[in-house]
Amino acid sequence: KRIASYKAWWVGMMLNQQRSIHEKMILFWHNHFVTETGMVKDSRYIYQYNATLRANALGDFKALTKAVTLDPCMLVYLNGNLNTKEAPDENYARELHELFTVGKGPDSHYTEGDVQATARVLTGYRIDPVNITSYLETTKHDNTNKVFSSFYDNKVVIGQTAQAGAKELDELLKIIFAQPETAKFICRKLYRFFVYYDIDSATEETIITPLAEVFRNSGYDIKLTL
Repeated sequence: KRIASYKAWWVGMMLNQQRSIHEKMILFWHNHFVTETGMVKDSRYIYQYNATLRANALGDFKALTKAVTLDPCMLVYLNGNLNTKEAPDENYARELHELFTVGKGPDSHYTEGDVQATARVLTGYRIDPVNITSYLETTKHDNTNKVFSSFYDNKVVIGQTAQAGAKELDELLKIIFAQPETAKFICRKLYRFFVYYDIDSATEETIITPLAEVFRNSGYDIKLTL
């Protein structure tokens, strides 16, 4: 019943909003960083996820990506809360590259090794079910170095111990967001959502590439890019 109520509330927010692009962007990001109520099941987590998207929908895309990565709803949906140094779970790590950041276009050449290294960076995150927050369980975190491929300039995330392990996520995002394909991938999705579904070579050259440069140079400012 709570999930049904949540869906009705969200549709009502879209129907009754003032003149604004905000609700459209919340829907856009939910389609991008997708989760499913039927798999998450806990209505508190589901509402909190909408609140995360709502707070970041027109802000910094890197900050949004970090917030989504640590959100309890996403941790449940893609098994991040089960990811441990003894048995790294690659589910979210794979989606982070393939669907959420660099994508799977012709110029996206991340490797299986990058997915594995990412999974190890993200080991140990668990959920506080009372406060609906996440935290790092340090005994479950892989504190060894994580090496990335030439696609990411052979960068290394230095393993950290204790609560410093949480800093590894910031280093991971620096590596991913330094790759130009991240900005291009998101700009292509924005173009298809707001303008036209087909992106030909001329559109890629005259719109996507310069727009992606604006996106990167702005520090991944969503509103400015829109």
